[in-house]
Amino acid sequence: MSDTGSQASCKQQLGPHAMRLRHDTSSSTRSNHAQNKQLPQPKMQLPAKIPAQAQFTTPEIVTSILHEMDMRTLIAAQRVCRMWATLIHESLSLQHALFLLPANNKNHTGPRIYNPVLAEAFPSFFPRTGNIYAKPDSEEDTNLTSLSFAKNPTKRNMYLRPEASWRRMLTTQPPIHTIGTFSSSSHMLGISWYQEKAARQKDGLRMAMFFELVVSLGPYMSDECSISICLGGQWPINAHSTFIPPSPIVDSDRINADWAKMLAETDLVLRISSAVSCTDSNGPDDSDWEKSPNEVVCDGIRECYEESGLTLSGLPMEIYGQGEANWN
Repeated sequence: MSDTGSQASCKQQLGPHAMRLRHDTSSSTRSNHAQNKQLPQPKMQLPAKIPAQAQFTTPEIVTSILHEMDMRTLIAAQRVCRMWATLIHESLSLQHALFLLPANNKNHTGPRIYNPVLAEAFPSFFPRTGNIYAKPDSEEDTNLTSLSFAKNPTKRNMYLRPEASWRRMLTTQPPIHTIGTFSSSSHMLGISWYQEKAARQKDGLRMAMFFELVVSLGPYMSDECSISICLGGQWPINAHSTFIPPSPIVDSDRINADWAKMLAETDLVLRISSAVSCTDSNGPDDSDWEKSPNEVVCDGIRECYEESGLTLSGLPMEIYGQGEANWN
């Protein structure tokens, strides 16, 4: 569509507001003319004014207004008319603001800024602390039951539809490029662990990939296991500097060294912790066995994916480090 056609579209949608504005202006003009009828009229030429209706179809003015909007308002502004949607789509700075294009991180200093819209919709996937410069001690277990659509099938189907815009959004600015897992297990002999990493995400971690990675780890979200999402890198936001505290019953130096190194080198680390007891744990074959709330949510998400023809796949990773420490 040409610019003229786009402007016409906007004028049609803004028409009622423009008509009221012209009516009010016309009434005011007649009143002022009557009051000043006998006064000499100035001969100076006044600069032409842009009609209020035209202001909202002038690309330069609209773009300036769009840059002042918060993220949610900017998302909604794309539905005003085709011209506005085109301006937003073609502006690199607005695409950065919408977390759809990666921001340049060459001159970036300090922690990453996480996507506010995604942080609200997926609260357990992002640090909850309001101060990103605070002491990194807010590491929490991932809880899928915190998702707003967890217990509402209708809302879940709406959220998980293939064309949902959140799928294409970056999780942070500057983007996350390196992702890995640090898995540990406490058992009768001591503690064992291994580290995995995925291929570098050149264009940054999108929310669809992040969401599916976490959901694919659903079997770990039980009473005996937990997953924590840790934002690492040069400025860790919500991760402890040590994996386990120093203890006289186990040598913690090596596991803590491996953890600290991985956290410093990796933008996002999924910490998976499990414990194996001496007795048999409950399982699907036990008569009194029940799935954990997180597992129930995972099942619902998988079912929705299958109905939509989507594939729920995790991010391929390779093991690059492992170790074990025995009880003293």
